Amino acid sequence: MRRIVKHTSLCSQGLIASVLFAVACATGPVQPVLAQSDEANAVSDQDKGVHYSLYYEDFKNRNYLSALPNLHWILHNAPDYPRNDDRNYERAVELYTALAEGSESEEAKQAYFDSAYVWFDRSIGSMQEKTIEFDQAQWLLRKGRFLQEHAQSLSGDAPTFASVYNEVYTMIGCNIDAYYVRIIIDDAARNDDKQRAINLTDEAEACYPDNADVAAYLTEIRNALFSTPEERLEFLQTRLENTPDNIEVAAELFDIYLELGYRDEAAELGDRLLEMDPSPLTYRRLGQLHLQDGNATRAMSYYEEALALLDDDTDATIKRDILYNLGIAQQQDGAVSQARSFFRQAIQVDANFGQAYIAIGDLYASAVSNCGTFEREDRAVYWLAVDYYQQARAKDSSISAQANQKIATYRRSFPDQEALFFNNWEPGQSYRVDYGCYAWINETTTVRAP
Repeated sequence: MRRIVKHTSLCSQGLIASVLFAVACATGPVQPVLAQSDEANAVSDQDKGVHYSLYYEDFKNRNYLSALPNLHWILHNAPDYPRNDDRNYERAVELYTALAEGSESEEAKQAYFDSAYVWFDRSIGSMQEKTIEFDQAQWLLRKGRFLQEHAQSLSGDAPTFASVYNEVYTMIGCNIDAYYVRIIIDDAARNDDKQRAINLTDEAEACYPDNADVAAYLTEIRNALFSTPEERLEFLQTRLENTPDNIEVAAELFDIYLELGYRDEAAELGDRLLEMDPSPLTYRRLGQLHLQDGNATRAMSYYEEALALLDDDTDATIKRDILYNLGIAQQQDGAVSQARSFFRQAIQVDANFGQAYIAIGDLYASAVSNCGTFEREDRAVYWLAVDYYQQARAKDSSISAQANQKIATYRRSFPDQEALFFNNWEPGQSYRVDYGCYAWINETTTVRAP
């Protein structure tokens, strides 16, 4: 049990010279008295009114030291005065906290904070014993906030503020503010009580279904609790068993199946997900499954379904990604011109989508390999490919390393000086790629020195 601060000891040490401790030294220890005396029933209403008025006048004027003797008299003799509520206990906490915060001496500050904590620690039992009306949950929340702010200033051991908030949560459940539940979950996660944290996240999801901040936090903490896809897989499978209609869980589990290469499981869940949520995102997920499996035709059918369901309110990133993946599917199917068309449409939606520029550059570089002669005119196509890699780098810094690697690779295959001489090519000169098996490209680039 926490040590109760005895002000007489401070008097004897000469730490604080004040009205409070003059009273304490003359009359005995001034400390929380939580058991009503046998003579309490003999105290007159007039005495109660006088002591209450004297302490309250000093209290509201912030003369806290002057207020203390009369406040202690009230707490000892008539703690329920005047309306049988917790106001006198609450003011005792506020008074000692204010004295602590205003103290210059570290010893005095600690003594006052200790006294404030004693009132938090014992007032609930005292008020219950005296059948005083009060809100126990609110008292515990105030105690938790006190510990959250001042625990480092107390002289002895105290419970953690998270444990106090957890006591309130156990008491009132979803009626507690989501802020405190986040603290409880964080505490469980920090103490490696993973199962407890998991259970709390599930409870919080049910308690605050329409709170976007809570939803974002739960996603963040679950990602922290499950650092590997394998751990997350088991967690999501259990959650889906418990909440079979949860679209968000099913969708995330589908993505994990794809990431881990569980193709059969992903296909089975994909059909179920499509029944639950026939949305553009679901069709995009199924398209991704078949694209990764090399089934370009089936992938395109899902992407086209997704595209058909888009509307003006759809996030531009979703539309961009669907168009880009349609381009990849067309490329896998050998339809390079159609692939480029979809990549260009993706760029129209998002002009800074570097990956689409990379994809067009790759189409042109691959065309050189497919034509297969590697003559001077073939190698000139690399100028155009590098144009797109440079645009990708300029538009999207996140793919700079990828673009730079490709630029360095294909620069080594530019036409050499002899090729420039025999074709009368001058660096900086405009050059159009629209001949032979490159006719479909039909774009202009710039002659570059080797």
